[in-house]
Amino acid sequence: MAEPRPLRTNDPRETGGYRLIGLLGEGAQGTVYLGESDGGERVAVKVLRAAVDGDERARTLFERELSAARRVAPFCTARVLAAGVPSNGDGDAPYIVSEYIDGPSLRELVGGRGPLPEPELRRLAIGTATALAAIHEAGVVHRDFKPANVLLGPDGPKVIDFGIARPLEATSATMTGAVGTPAYMAPEQVSGTAGGPPLDMFAWGCTMAYAANGAPPFGTDTVPAIMHRVLYAPPALGALGGEVGAVVAACLEKDPARRPTALQVLVRLLGEDGPEAELLEEGSSAAATLTAATLPPPPAFAPPGGPPPAPPAPPAGPPFLPPPGQTVPSGPPVPGKGGKALVIAGAVAAVALLIAGATTGAVLLANRDGKGGEPSASRTTASGGAVGGNCSYLPSTTGEVKNVGTPPATAKLPATVHSRLSTNLGAIDMDLDGAKAPCTVNSLMYLAGKKFYDGTSCHRLTTSKALKVLQCGDPSGTGTGGPGYAFANENASGATYRRGTVAMANAGANTNGSQFFIVYGAAEIPGDYTVFGHVTSGMDVVDKVAQAGTQGSAVMGSDDGPPKLKITIQRFTTSAS
Repeated sequence: MAEPRPLRTNDPRETGGYRLIGLLGEGAQGTVYLGESDGGERVAVKVLRAAVDGDERARTLFERELSAARRVAPFCTARVLAAGVPSNGDGDAPYIVSEYIDGPSLRELVGGRGPLPEPELRRLAIGTATALAAIHEAGVVHRDFKPANVLLGPDGPKVIDFGIARPLEATSATMTGAVGTPAYMAPEQVSGTAGGPPLDMFAWGCTMAYAANGAPPFGTDTVPAIMHRVLYAPPALGALGGEVGAVVAACLEKDPARRPTALQVLVRLLGEDGPEAELLEEGSSAAATLTAATLPPPPAFAPPGGPPPAPPAPPAGPPFLPPPGQTVPSGPPVPGKGGKALVIAGAVAAVALLIAGATTGAVLLANRDGKGGEPSASRTTASGGAVGGNCSYLPSTTGEVKNVGTPPATAKLPATVHSRLSTNLGAIDMDLDGAKAPCTVNSLMYLAGKKFYDGTSCHRLTTSKALKVLQCGDPSGTGTGGPGYAFANENASGATYRRGTVAMANAGANTNGSQFFIVYGAAEIPGDYTVFGHVTSGMDVVDKVAQAGTQGSAVMGSDDGPPKLKITIQRFTTSAS
């Protein structure tokens, strides 16, 4: 578990009779503190964000789930010691007190030292399967099993944070849907259907693959890309082989009915059968010697044959955000830092709205000042209304690259650049804002001059109530393509996205490439994406595409996917190209 940090001024000092002495971390569900009893026993105190006070049904669900969690046998799990709702009048947030595990999470461990060797991986698999068997036997489904929720304590791996997802959902009107972390979610969670213990086994398989390779088997890039692989692609198991690999592969079956139970996994890994209580005892004992201190040092060199195969390259997905009140990802976990669980709200159709902030592995744009500042693009105004910008276009191999070179680093262009998208359905005229987004417009003019966009089709249409956009600019037509370079955001802070707005689509801050979107209706998007122009005529063309709807993609849902009415950019011209 993370080293505690000092309490902040607004943090509570006591909860449930435990004195709070440090901050361990924060997530989507709540804040975790290091607590201490009057007798000096250290505990982990999780103060939840959802409220149950005054909501009898929510309180009943919360207490029912906690009752089940308390029944979990203490085999490779952190014991729940206490729970309730504060009665001191300072608030109505429920809390859960559990055993404090003094040790790193699996995510921190693998992020810091690399994949686990085979013997240690096997003990990890046994210990975590034991924990899930105990959890499932008590009638509890974890729902968010992942490397961050496996701690390596002094007596082996311990699974934490189980059994609270469903009652938390029931207490919040803005959290209606599956709870989980995309890279470790089962297909049934992605599709919005009910799930039971098999979804934990899918997450277990993903977690073991992460421990063996240093990366989950379905990638860590954009949410839609991960979920597409979860639903349709085979897992990238890399170096994971042998008996553990075979069991993991079985747990990653798309059909939950084909996955083994936790007890069946434990039987296979232990190589013996018997009463469940004896198996749990045996599994707990077999895993007890796996601690951070007993791990061998990581190899100095890569094993023969090179590193294990990586998951598919992350695509440069579009940037769109969900309506207010829904939770979005903050990006992939950074080794050694506290991660946040992602709440997936609604059914599959909402997946497309949960992307912004989910960054890819694209290189950061690095026009830095030597002081660790963020990438930036500067602009100056010249005589005659012209503007110039000092731009940084750095190489990027993310997704499917169509390399036509790199724009000049110094942008010299008019304050307003007139442009036209000549399409098979008619012309769309746009004014590009060279004054506010010089490096973006400089890049677009360069690509237009290289005929980068000519012959490409707009690959994505979103028709949801809160988001109506048409996305274009990918020469591969897959949503993963780009020009072979990336550049920083401009004119994004506080931007608004009205009908006719044209803005850059990206996979996170400072990963702009060639993809852009045109807003044709509601667009409840925070001002985080470069606005570089607006449509002056031709919105009827966009409206015609929108009215025809999408192809009903099974991945994104019927309100998000390729347009049913194909629109192809025959020629992209600008006033200077």
